Amino acid sequence: MQPEKDSCYRGETAETRAWKAANVELENKQLRKRVAELENILCSVPVHIVTINPDGELTYVNYFSPELYDKVVGHNIRDFVSEEDGEILAKALEQALKEGKPQKARVRSLASNTIQQARYAPLKMSDGSTAIVGATFDATDEHEEVHALQESKEKIEAELSDSDERFRTMVEMTPVPVVISDMETGRVLSGNHALAEAFATPYETINQQITGEFYADPAQRQALLERVAGNVPIRGMTMKLKTAEGKTWWAAVYLDRINFAGRPALLACFLDVSVRKQREEEILRDRRALRRLLDTNERDRRLIAYEIHDGVVQDMTGALMFLQTGLSLVSSEADGHQELTRGTQFLSNSIVEIRRLLNGLRPLSLEQGGVIAALDDLVTRMTEGEFMIGFEHEVQFDRLAPSLEMAIYRTVQEGVNNARKHSGAHRVEVSIKQDDKRIVLQIADQGRGFEPGKIDPRRCGISGIRERASLLGGTAQIDSSPGQGTTISVSLPLDDFLDGS
Repeated sequence: MQPEKDSCYRGETAETRAWKAANVELENKQLRKRVAELENILCSVPVHIVTINPDGELTYVNYFSPELYDKVVGHNIRDFVSEEDGEILAKALEQALKEGKPQKARVRSLASNTIQQARYAPLKMSDGSTAIVGATFDATDEHEEVHALQESKEKIEAELSDSDERFRTMVEMTPVPVVISDMETGRVLSGNHALAEAFATPYETINQQITGEFYADPAQRQALLERVAGNVPIRGMTMKLKTAEGKTWWAAVYLDRINFAGRPALLACFLDVSVRKQREEEILRDRRALRRLLDTNERDRRLIAYEIHDGVVQDMTGALMFLQTGLSLVSSEADGHQELTRGTQFLSNSIVEIRRLLNGLRPLSLEQGGVIAALDDLVTRMTEGEFMIGFEHEVQFDRLAPSLEMAIYRTVQEGVNNARKHSGAHRVEVSIKQDDKRIVLQIADQGRGFEPGKIDPRRCGISGIRERASLLGGTAQIDSSPGQGTTISVSLPLDDFLDGS
């Protein structure tokens, strides 16, 4: 549009052009400053900033010396790496252009022999073309650390694999049945050949079994679970098991809670103790037979004592009374009076001796009041002079089987006699306590003591105490040393001795 004739516009003056030129120069100066600042920033960052054209040629590198710059710019980026790594770079550049998204690549530089971590992203140029901008940094240390970690991981995995293989071999070779089962369902997760053989199940189908079916009473497994849930490991608990064919056998069960394949599981071992169990049952039968024999013996002793006391002793007592009556009617001056007196005395002495023997055969206090009353009586009779006996008892029973009552009585009698004769002590402590289903006796003194290993066990009644305890399924221990006194501890099982028959 041309200005009107009367307008004040007279065209661009020299002053205006100078003003514009000054502005342009100022803008160029500012732009150069900004470019220099940007260049300074690019050359200061600890990474390589590059631009790459779609053909893979480098068009810019941020900090290379002038003498090296031309050796880099204009060259294809694949020229600086191996052929294999070149393929990795080419693929990353292609994906960046194709998807328009940043791509990562890690390659080794042939020039510096370092590991370079690169990130490439598409870049729109001012002329409308597309290039690629990349940032690359030295990742050698990180790569070596990762590589070392990877090697360590692979080594650990190899060791674990080797250990696992050794463990599997050991489990498979052991003759003890071993099983890992699901804690909730009881399904077998893993089992060895010994397990399959023990339960008469094909090894190929062992993983189809449910461990609850291994127990003669399936409720046993639930009882085990309750204990394991309370963090109580099972160690050698004897249980009755059964095979797939219904045959039963006894095993000592060892059970622990574990994690297997990411789930709660149970690791169990079954140690066959059928022979031991059979032997224990035989011993129990023998012990019961012995108990019956001892009871029979005690009844026989009791009957003999009754027969002698109610028969012979009564007759002898009657004869003594007649003799004493007759003797009182005969003058002391009569012939034979002295012989008759001596005969009467002999008969009286014989009655006393027989009654003493009868009391030893079966103490009357034991017969009438039981073992606690008999021991009370025994302690009272054996306390004499300066020799004192302390007696305490803590029991729940009233009467025991005759054989066990007699064993307790004789043990205390023997122990107190030993202390009175050999210890030199002036006091003996006797205690009898009932602990669950056992009776615990203790006879202790603070006398001169002795060395048990140097004493003939046939002396001091030691062998009798031990043998008596052993016959009744119990134990006897004698603890003593010179100057430290003596303690006799006897533990006897009650079992079925509580019937008092």
